[in-house]
Amino acid sequence: MAITVLVVDDSAFMRQLIKQMLESDPAIKVVAVARDGLDGLNKIEFFRPQVVTLDLEMPRMDGLTMLAEVMRRHPLPVVIVSSLAVEGGELTLQALELGAVDFVTKPAARPSQELWQIQDELVLKVKAAAQVRPELLKQLPVTKPVPEKVFTDVSSSGIVAVGASTGGPRALRYLLSQIPADFPWGMLIAQHIPVEFTRSFASRLGALSSLKVKVAEENDEILPGQVLVAPSGLQTGVVKEDGKVRIKLAQSDAIYRPSVDYLFESVAAVYKENTVGVLLTGMGADGAYGLKVIKEAGGITIAEAETSCVIYGMPRVAAEIGAVRYQLPLSEIPRCLTEVLARFTQKQ
Repeated sequence: MAITVLVVDDSAFMRQLIKQMLESDPAIKVVAVARDGLDGLNKIEFFRPQVVTLDLEMPRMDGLTMLAEVMRRHPLPVVIVSSLAVEGGELTLQALELGAVDFVTKPAARPSQELWQIQDELVLKVKAAAQVRPELLKQLPVTKPVPEKVFTDVSSSGIVAVGASTGGPRALRYLLSQIPADFPWGMLIAQHIPVEFTRSFASRLGALSSLKVKVAEENDEILPGQVLVAPSGLQTGVVKEDGKVRIKLAQSDAIYRPSVDYLFESVAAVYKENTVGVLLTGMGADGAYGLKVIKEAGGITIAEAETSCVIYGMPRVAAEIGAVRYQLPLSEIPRCLTEVLARFTQKQ
């Protein structure tokens, strides 16, 4: 059976072009198109598509308003397809936080030959979205009050490295909202996200967290209670110089920049057994091998369980290759982190 899709876009040209792109793959069938959010909601009721592609800027009802209604009424996997995905990174991040599975950026230029460049990415992401269990899009763990003081000894030196891809922005928002203010180690995050989104992403994480959150820059020192977000377009690692651990950025032509594997391998080489690796939801396998490197170096490895993953890809591969010590739903990962670090601080 073909994956059924509803295309929502205020441009008649784009509606037909997206339909053609998707139906170039025999595994996808566009069952309807809609010109705005109101039209889209009505057609969801009638056609019951498996996946929705959604523009953000539309008359009558915009994409964010429609997305919120979809998640309230009957959650569906939604892929954002919008030029605003670059121009309005904040809007796209809001859409991901509301429950959109992924996004595809329309080229700024409108000639059709430029627009066709997104075809392969669009088809891939719609197919991945069709595998998502709709109930996971609406259900996020309930945030709990986080005590300011949890750790009695903050003298130990270590790192928590976190990797995520599809579904990561929402998962990371939850995770950071549950970390106590006296967190005794530094944290590094590698999230697959476009260059244009990195600063907005770090800012939105920081607004929810008791910790300081910023985009990592060359030579930044790893400090207790500080979260550094790996900048997109580069590889982020660490080096130890004169007794201090600092950020080392590198150019790369790898598929993923930042690569979770690159980050995990780098921190394991420097921090060894004082490393905790956390691998969250995401498509593909990035981070699985790096998590195994952390485990082999004596560190602790945690992967998100299938029960809460939007896309159970990266954590699944990590589990299959024996890289995972603790496999937990998202709601239990903050508690596990706190307990693990409490044991580390007591040992030293």
